[in-house]
Amino acid sequence: MGFNQLVFLWTAIFPIAVLLYYFFRKKYTKQSVSSTLFWQEVMKETKASPYLQHLQRNALFYLQMLAMILLVFALLQPFWKTKALAGEQVIFIVDTSATMEVNTNDTTLFEQHKKEMLSLIDQLSGKPLTVITTGNQPAVLLRQETNLNLIKSEINKLEVSYEDENMSKSLDFAQSFFQKKATSVYIFTDELDRQSLPLQYENVSWNVEGQTSEVTNTSIKRFGATKTSSGISALIQLENQSNKEQVTTLSLSNEQKELVKENVTIPPNETVTLSFDEMVESSYLKASLDVQDQYALDNTITVFMQDQLSKVFVDSSMHALVRTAFQSMDIEVSSVPAEQVGLLKEEGIIVTNQFGLIEQLESASLFIGRNDVSAKEINGVVQTTEHPLFSFANLSDIYVSAVYPPIDGYTTIATVGEEPFIQVSPRGDIIILSDIQMTDWPLSPSFPLFMWSVKEQLSAGNTYIGTFSPNERKPQSLGSALNEWEIYTMDDSYEYSIENGGAFIAPKKPGLYVLRSNDIEKNFAVALSQKEKEIAKGATYQLSGQQIDQLENYDQHSFVPYILVLLLLLFVMEWEVQRRRGFTS
Repeated sequence: MGFNQLVFLWTAIFPIAVLLYYFFRKKYTKQSVSSTLFWQEVMKETKASPYLQHLQRNALFYLQMLAMILLVFALLQPFWKTKALAGEQVIFIVDTSATMEVNTNDTTLFEQHKKEMLSLIDQLSGKPLTVITTGNQPAVLLRQETNLNLIKSEINKLEVSYEDENMSKSLDFAQSFFQKKATSVYIFTDELDRQSLPLQYENVSWNVEGQTSEVTNTSIKRFGATKTSSGISALIQLENQSNKEQVTTLSLSNEQKELVKENVTIPPNETVTLSFDEMVESSYLKASLDVQDQYALDNTITVFMQDQLSKVFVDSSMHALVRTAFQSMDIEVSSVPAEQVGLLKEEGIIVTNQFGLIEQLESASLFIGRNDVSAKEINGVVQTTEHPLFSFANLSDIYVSAVYPPIDGYTTIATVGEEPFIQVSPRGDIIILSDIQMTDWPLSPSFPLFMWSVKEQLSAGNTYIGTFSPNERKPQSLGSALNEWEIYTMDDSYEYSIENGGAFIAPKKPGLYVLRSNDIEKNFAVALSQKEKEIAKGATYQLSGQQIDQLENYDQHSFVPYILVLLLLLFVMEWEVQRRRGFTS
């Protein structure tokens, strides 16, 4: 407790003067009484409660003295101190990655951090708060907010996003809010190395709230399966991240039944690799661990057996820019001699101009130009129809000098003037009726985008579109922009819709999902990254900036408003006492 205006201490002379006047005032007056009737009874009552009688006779005096003392007290502006957050502003960086779902003390680490945040909010003392959540793209939940009700509401709404934390991105993002102000940054995570903090700011204090207790975790580190002539073969790695030996039950199941159930013993801090062969044909395999640990998200993983074609074979006679376009998408590309294209047995996408092989190739392929006919010169603007191949590639600005004759019975999806430019066969082959040398297409950004769409189109003959990380944004050639796609879980629970050509965003929770549009279904999986399968013990610590004044860690709360309320009450009581005694007596 303290006083802000001790200079007004001199006003204490007023209640002292009144008190002295009370001592020297006339105590009684002589008065003749015509009768002493009931005198003894009055004296008995007075002796029985002398203090009450004294208070009744001097109530007005005590009320006035108390009021004057409170007035003096108010002039001194008394206050009490409470702990407050340091700095001119406060920033919360909240880790929303999957590892925040680890269970500790009968709750998740994320819920513990939310309680800590709500506790710190009561110490803001009017300072603005900024809340940043981690992820692939750090997001600002609140910006320089002072409304406590709104802050608490938003904190209570926080949820785990299951994305990688990408703490370095969040720290870089937070620095844009410092603005040379004294700032307190609170980081709510599981583990963060001190060396990762940008400690060059002298006016910033760093407060890290981490996971301080040991965690027991057994994880399915990797799981892969492939089809063989004798069935399905699977390879799985189990990791024990604790200091004690773990005994668990591993089960492998498909969409219908359990295929394998086996007890596994994993030594402390070791990884065990298991293989299983000759399992029955399945569309997907699910691996599960029956273990009592503190992190359940990495105890289940699913793989689809319908993997996309990931390799591209390019005819060596094709222009080098064709290979470059595919290589720019981080796709494995192999150059094949022209005479061996028709002999390929390995699964992959074939790119060639040997149109005569179209009947020999087992799967749909990409044909760029034709070697069986001659091209003719043409002039005109490229126009396209509504087709998945043009979802990201705009061909209106490219120049085409010549085209080959079209194929009867094939669907034309792009034209140059009145002549067909790109066609699609009934089984899905894509035919570009021009050589790369006859166009300026490779100079346009649409060229690699079109090749990417071709790869997606030709490798999507199956119903599996891939495995994604939580909330991953990834371009998907899903078809017409007018189509509506809906995402469901494997148990037919609706998630959300993708409308009018909207961007594909994977769900946040790991698991299996189905993408539906009319009668079309495509499967995909959402899986945790390897980083989110590792649980490490962290620490809670504080690093204060040199220019952060520690005296600012306390906030002053004035007693004056409460004193004024008491004074008002005293004035009412004085008025009532005076009224009962009579204003003229």
